[in-house]
Amino acid sequence: MTAFWFWVIVAVAFAVVEVMTVAFFAVFITIGALGAAVVSLLGFGLLVQAIVLGILGVAGIMIARPFLVERLHIGRPTLRSGADSMVGHQAMLLEPILGVGQPGHVKIAGELWPALTEDGSPVPANTLVVVTALRSTTLIVRPTSSPSTATV
Repeated sequence: MTAFWFWVIVAVAFAVVEVMTVAFFAVFITIGALGAAVVSLLGFGLLVQAIVLGILGVAGIMIARPFLVERLHIGRPTLRSGADSMVGHQAMLLEPILGVGQPGHVKIAGELWPALTEDGSPVPANTLVVVTALRSTTLIVRPTSSPSTATV
């Protein structure tokens, strides 16, 4: 009966950890510990209890966790913040991009940012561009053909 309570305490502890982290790791150890508690009530020894804990925990993490994580993220947009959130926005090129290693500048989100093209091609000033990527502190842009309004 002592082993039963030990496994129940382990299960509760890992359940608390899961609630705090929501990472879908500790929940499977919780399930494994509850399985070990049931096996202890059936009179099996500590080795069988540990095997049940291991099998349920590892199987859950290896098999069920990827499935659950994928299902819970369906339809949710990827959250981007900071400079990375500028990808996809349009801006006006205020200073020309002269070529490779010679960035121009765009004003986006109220700030001036250095900008280069992916292929290193020059782009004249006052060209509407779209941000396609971020490299360190430099925006990678390409001229846009649509006359949409730029983010300034």
